[in-house]
Amino acid sequence: MEKTLNKDTKEQNQEKEEKITVEEDVSLDIEENDSIEVPEEISQEEIIKDLEDQLLRAKAEVQNVRRIAAQEVTKARLFGVESLAKDFLSVADNLERAIESCGEEEQFLSIKEGLELTLKSLEGSLNSSSIEVIDTSSKNFDPEKHEAISLIEDDSLDTNTIIDVVQKGYTIMDRTLRPAKVVVSKKSQEKS
Repeated sequence: MEKTLNKDTKEQNQEKEEKITVEEDVSLDIEENDSIEVPEEISQEEIIKDLEDQLLRAKAEVQNVRRIAAQEVTKARLFGVESLAKDFLSVADNLERAIESCGEEEQFLSIKEGLELTLKSLEGSLNSSSIEVIDTSSKNFDPEKHEAISLIEDDSLDTNTIIDVVQKGYTIMDRTLRPAKVVVSKKSQEKS
């Protein structure tokens, strides 16, 4: 039993000695590091330059906030009326259908003329609000501006050529408000 106690005591003494040497090494390191140069006091010129830099950055930040706020206001004005504009588009569609239903009969000519003037006035109001009809005269199908509701096989036309416009499409400030509904051609598939 004495041997175990002596063994334990020897081990504890060795551990203590190791700790002491480690502590001495650390204290030596600290004394060596005491010679690290501490920056001298900042001169007034450096303080002024730093403050000027902070001022410029603050001004730039304010300018960015104003610009972003102006963009958000513009978007809110522009796209906030989008649902109202869509409602007016259905009114324009109904006026066009009414004009078509009048035909060329003489008894309906005055009604047709009144409807055409009303439609022209509505279209003028839409144009002044930057709402414009999507141009389908190019005859090329554009999935961002057109919605294909039917495909017709026609070998005489190129694929994705607009054959007919079923419903006009509209844009508001170059953003599609409602795509034009069109009939598009496609090449017939050869049977083997």
